[in-house]
This record gives sequence, structure tokens and C-alpha cells, in this order.
Amino acid sequence: MVNLNKKQMMKPTDFRKRQNGVGLIEVLIAVVVMSLGFLAAARLQVEGMRFSQSAYYQSQAHFLANDMIDRMRSNIPGVLADEYSTMTTSSSAAGEGCTICSPAEIATLDLFEWSAHLHPLTGAAGFVPALYAPASGQVTRIGATGQRYAIVMSWTEIVQGDSEDQSLTIHFELETSE
Repeated sequence: MVNLNKKQMMKPTDFRKRQNGVGLIEVLIAVVVMSLGFLAAARLQVEGMRFSQSAYYQSQAHFLANDMIDRMRSNIPGVLADEYSTMTTSSSAAGEGCTICSPAEIATLDLFEWSAHLHPLTGAAGFVPALYAPASGQVTRIGATGQRYAIVMSWTEIVQGDSEDQSLTIHFELETSE
């Protein structure tokens, strides 16, 4: 008589060969790979938000510079009287309403309204600047003669915890019939 139990019994090494489940090492490797993927996705999200914010500030600076260019185009007598040649925004800019404004008063009012987008003016509550503070705008005449100007918008951005100064410069020439 043959003992079938002995032949049917498996050796301990046979269990390893027939194992069909997932081992602890495979699970650990999968968790590490997925963790690295999630960290990379989170970093991409943060960088995307930073670039989006930077693009927003550049757009705002461009809009503000073009606003001043349009204001200058609408006040040609003030430009010819050299009212805009060295304008710089500030929190102390004053602007008074006038019924019939002279070109100089219009230029002063233009500076006031331009400054109101960048600086908390006296008595302003709940101010939200268009550009990250400290920000400023400056109009500079290029050359002693002619109507060539440069508008420089400056602001600060926080990049990876450090402050970086940014600026946008737009050169333009006003056509006037003198």
C-alpha cells in the first residue's frame, strides 16, 4: 500500500512557488511611486498658480500704463504744456474736482486717479492695490524736444519666498499738431 498522504504533502518551498498574492515589497514600491507622483502634481499646481499670478500683475501693469497713455492723448494741451513729463504716482497725490478744468488741472487729476490704483490715498478704507505693493508708475519724457515718452510700472512679486522687483516699460510717441 502506498501512502498517498506523503506524496500529496507539499514541501515549504512549494508554497513560495505557488503564492498568488501581492507581497509587502510590491505594495511599498507602489506607495513610494504614487507619493512621488502626487508630490510632482502638487508642485506643478503651485508653480502654475505662481505663473498665473505673475501674468495677472503684468496684465494689470499693462492696463494701467495704457490708461495713462489714453489720458495723455485726451489732454494734448497738457502734454504740450509739459504737465506730464515727470509724473510719479504717490499716496499723497491730490485731485480736486473742477467744473471747467485747465490742462494742468486735468493732468493733476489724471495723476490722482492713476495713483488711486496703486497707493492707499488719504482717507481711503478697504484699499486693494492693482499691483502688489510697493508699486509705482512713472511717466518720463524722452529727449528735450518732441513728444516721446516712457511709462514705467514697477511692483514687487514674491517668488519662492523672496521679493523680486518687476517692471514694465512702454515707449510711445504722441502725435500732436502744434
